[in-house]
Amino acid sequence: MTNNISLYFHIPFCVKKCDYCAFYSLADQGEAIKDEYLQALFRQVSCFQTLERVTSIYFGGGTPTVFGVDRLCKLLHFIRRRFILTDDCEITVEVNPKTVDRDGLLALYEAGFNRLSVGVQSANDEILAQIGRIHTFADAQRCIEDAHSVGFTNVSADVIFALPSLTVEILADTLQKIMSTGVNHISAYSLQLEEGTPLYARRGTLALPTEDEEEEQYSLLCDVLKGNGFTHYEVSTFCNDGRYSRHNLAYWFRRRYFGFGASAHSFYNGRRFSNVADVNRYIELTRDGLFEPTDYFSSPRITEREAVEEKIMLALRTYRGAIIPES
Repeated sequence: MTNNISLYFHIPFCVKKCDYCAFYSLADQGEAIKDEYLQALFRQVSCFQTLERVTSIYFGGGTPTVFGVDRLCKLLHFIRRRFILTDDCEITVEVNPKTVDRDGLLALYEAGFNRLSVGVQSANDEILAQIGRIHTFADAQRCIEDAHSVGFTNVSADVIFALPSLTVEILADTLQKIMSTGVNHISAYSLQLEEGTPLYARRGTLALPTEDEEEEQYSLLCDVLKGNGFTHYEVSTFCNDGRYSRHNLAYWFRRRYFGFGASAHSFYNGRRFSNVADVNRYIELTRDGLFEPTDYFSSPRITEREAVEEKIMLALRTYRGAIIPES
């Protein structure tokens, strides 16, 4: 086991929930609850004592930029004072193209964020509207262009396939348009209809692809990206210029990570555990210690056999297969 760790921060605020989203997040929240949440994150971070080196930090959501660029910068500054970050620490923040402008991106870059994950999802505006996204593809293009202009050289784009009304022709067009923005990483996910989401409720009226059509879309996606110089290094992720997501590989190579914030998950001290998926309860529990917002004490320790099985299962998602690097 190396003396390295990754950190994850869950920012559960959005302008509105997308119609397919089953992650824990809250829409249309006021500034007061965001201020309280920031203080709760400060408290939980303050309780985490470690001399381990932090190799990656990931701010996910929700939509972290809805939390506010100023709060994100304050949080990163606080993290830098509390932990030992490696010189090349990868610091990623997810953004919705409609929720941050060039000035905000510049502030994030100057604060030390060095990687963006932009939720593009599709280059087809009709499909974006159908799944409840608040942005257009023009917004995504502008966001990525602004990111490059302020200094970001590591930019990822998310794409969803197997969407309602999506054809291989529309998907191919989306991939070409996204690649034309100059991103060096693409994460591609198949739509999952999660019970309780608006899209699930409308499933009977949607023109969803068959299994064969979904397979055809995934094959196209792999062929197009690999044909344009992208390395397919994990089931759902591709990069060029060696821009692997260090944080994601920490998950697949079974390295330790600690999650802060409501509903965040951790793998630490031989246990997998999670924080309470309730912002107000999380805020309250952080007053009592590091593990109080979590189910750490009720989570079983992973046995040696389970650890071996996890290593094989997780590593098989990657280009290395079951050969797991030591560091």
